[in-house]
Amino acid sequence: MGRWLPVFLLTIALATSPAGSQDRQILLRGAFGEPESLSPDRSGVSSEIAIVMDLFEGLTTFDAVGRLIPGQAESWQVSEDGLRYRFQLRPNLRWSDGTPLTAEDFVYSFRRTMHPATQSTQAARLAILRNGRAVLRGELPAEALGVAAASRLELTLELEHAAPRLPLVLAHSEGFPVPRHQIERLGEAWREPKRMVSNGPFTLVERKPQDRVRLQKNPYYHAVDSVELDEIIYFPSDALATSVQRFRAQELHFNGFPGFLPRQEAFLRRQLGDAVHVNPLLIVAYLRFNLRRPALQDPRVRRALSLSVGRKTLAAQVLGGGEQPAWGVVPPTVSDYESAATNEIGELKERLALARQLLRDAGYTDTNPLKLTLRYPSGQGRDICVAIQAMWRDLPVELAIENSEIKSMIADLRRGEFDLALTGALDADDPERFLDRLLPDSSYNTGRYSNAEFVDLMNRAKNTADPKARAQLLSEAESVVLGDVPVVPLYFGVSRNLVAPVVKGFADNPADIHLSRYLRLVN
Repeated sequence: MGRWLPVFLLTIALATSPAGSQDRQILLRGAFGEPESLSPDRSGVSSEIAIVMDLFEGLTTFDAVGRLIPGQAESWQVSEDGLRYRFQLRPNLRWSDGTPLTAEDFVYSFRRTMHPATQSTQAARLAILRNGRAVLRGELPAEALGVAAASRLELTLELEHAAPRLPLVLAHSEGFPVPRHQIERLGEAWREPKRMVSNGPFTLVERKPQDRVRLQKNPYYHAVDSVELDEIIYFPSDALATSVQRFRAQELHFNGFPGFLPRQEAFLRRQLGDAVHVNPLLIVAYLRFNLRRPALQDPRVRRALSLSVGRKTLAAQVLGGGEQPAWGVVPPTVSDYESAATNEIGELKERLALARQLLRDAGYTDTNPLKLTLRYPSGQGRDICVAIQAMWRDLPVELAIENSEIKSMIADLRRGEFDLALTGALDADDPERFLDRLLPDSSYNTGRYSNAEFVDLMNRAKNTADPKARAQLLSEAESVVLGDVPVVPLYFGVSRNLVAPVVKGFADNPADIHLSRYLRLVN
């Protein structure tokens, strides 16, 4: 494909590098959607999380192929009952401004994340800490949280119940520390470029909305000698076609999730060859119902709409890029878990007849149709929504479809301003993380689903140390969800990445985690 640094990119490199440093390693990376926040306590969508994972690091982290490894902690021990973790931090850890980072920084960060005033999007994931839920609800002070610093380098976490997956939780943004010294000095302004102090491989030096996010290597990172990139420039875009075009024009080195549209794969493989990466992914796409809407509070309506979706048609004909039909909310690529989901029952014709009857029972007819609007993010999902619109055409349903940029759509979902939305979940190799998103206190539960039996099963699973018994309880919890139909599972997806030949260190993995610290450019 020739040299991957044409005049356009060379101009960027010179403009963003000090004089005389033309050989600096500058990775140009695409990102889907304009990030709303780049701080760990506020990030939640994939484009934000990818950048945040370049800026911050938890007690644990991931290697180049997505496996869990030590991060800010060099080791940890677990008590026999599984209720206490003791983490030993690496010596001489520092923030990106050179300030020492100690166990007290993690104590402060966990307490801050769990404080109701912080309104962290990921706080519920740390509710496994002792008194976590009571702190999150404001019933106990943050100081009651089960986290303490035994010394500058030793952190103790006490749990409500045994949680073998705690090290995995701590590798994500909910486990990242934030700089107390900077927050107390600057308040919310600590998130601004050149003011943000981080502890990961890179620091934030520039952010131009609708244009770019620029990171530089953090000289105080504990493994800085292994980081070969000097800079990363993220180019956010809501239009996949634009990002693909820029990659083909050699104006991006790496365009990650969602990468490109399924229908583009064959063409791109002919044009780009091995630069096209498609791999099974820990992701499920679904339609989310807003249960604030009176019509959608009726389970007959939700079941009817679910019955009327042809998952096999969506996966094979509309997408056709390796996706698999989904009847559950936990991907089959999750380890050591047997889903409660069963395949579609009967032919589509039979399901449609049952759906029409359910809708009639709920009071909807051709003269009194159910009127709904389906939201989807600009740049992806239109083909799916059009197909669903066609599938429901023979029902007493009038479905409008509407798109918006992903940042705006997420804000509307959080405010409850939607009927149905094309969303989904991309997460780690743990069924609990996919099901957690439907708990009442989850920031992802924008449809406001609530079921006491589901909550009880999830709590029992969280309090079960035996892996098989835990998996069985989680499967039962998934069964409750599938009976209630707060979401309509559509398909299990694949990762799609475009990676230039000059990028080395990239490795496909089911979680689609690609930390920039492992990448380098070789011309």
